[in-house]
This record gives sequence, structure tokens and C-alpha cells, in this order.
Amino acid sequence: MEHQRAADLLRFFRVAGRLKRTVRAGWALRGIQDPESVADHTFRLCLLVLMLSGEVHPPLDRERCLAMALVHDLGESIVGDITPYDGVPVEEKHRREGEAMAHLATLLGRGEIRELWEEYQAGATPEARFVKELDRLETVLQAAEYGEEQGVELGEFRGMGERLALPVTRALFSALGEA
Repeated sequence: MEHQRAADLLRFFRVAGRLKRTVRAGWALRGIQDPESVADHTFRLCLLVLMLSGEVHPPLDRERCLAMALVHDLGESIVGDITPYDGVPVEEKHRREGEAMAHLATLLGRGEIRELWEEYQAGATPEARFVKELDRLETVLQAAEYGEEQGVELGEFRGMGERLALPVTRALFSALGEA
């Protein structure tokens, strides 16, 4: 590997590594003590994809789903975790994250991560819709855990769970109250 390529990859990994220290802002706004990082969220989302992708029919491209899950919040390593409460219009948030993904793709020397991110954002493929659904489920699971551990009321996330559409996510959501 040539020196410049190695240097660009290291820059990419350092920027991406910021997600380990980027707190999920929505939890912080709700007063959660020691809230998860974006990387924590992504880790469990990837586990959900790995474990549940075989439960969906017709079959999905598991590798593509995992790749999409890994990059879905990667732009936040540059722009931060922008919530609806930050007063940033959705279009502006999308533009900022798109620019961040373009920068990251430049460091890698290929556009695959930006393409995966755009596919996820558009939700136009079965894989993108599946990952989005699991992204919601992961947030609902985290809200339930915070509610149990910290005694906070996060009922608004229950509504998010009630909008889950896939049989596998509906089943997990239904079982959540019993676990």
C-alpha cells in the first residue's frame, strides 16, 4: 500500500472513530445519564441485522444490509448527531450529512459508502427499508432499557415501536414488555 493511501485510510478511521465519543443527542436531551454513543447504537444495529436478516422473506443481501447499517450514521462523525429539536430543517441535515459522506468517500478513494448511505436515506430497496426498520427497533430497545435502568418515562418511543411493520420486528416489539 502506498504511503498516501495509508495516510488517507488512517484519516478516515480517525474521523469514523469519533462516533465512539459522539453521544446520541436525543438521549442527552431527555436527561439520560451516561447516554450511549452513536457507535454503541451502530454496534447493536449491526447485531440486529446479522441475527434477523435471515428471518425476512424474500431473502435480503445480508452483506449489503450490514454495510448499510455500518455507514447509516457515519456522517455524524463530522456533523454530530442532529436531532429534530436542534432547529435544523430536515433538508439541511441531509445536505450536511451528504457533504460529510462525500468527504469520507474521498478519503477512501471510492464512493461505496456514500452510495450505501444514499440508498439507506432513500429507503428505496428492501435492504434499506429493513435496516431503517431495525434502526427504529434498536432505538425502541434502548428507550426501554433506559426506562428500566433509570426510571425515566420515554413513552414517545413506544409509539415508534407501534409503527414497526415487519413480522420479525413486530414480534420483538411485542415481546419487549415481557422480557
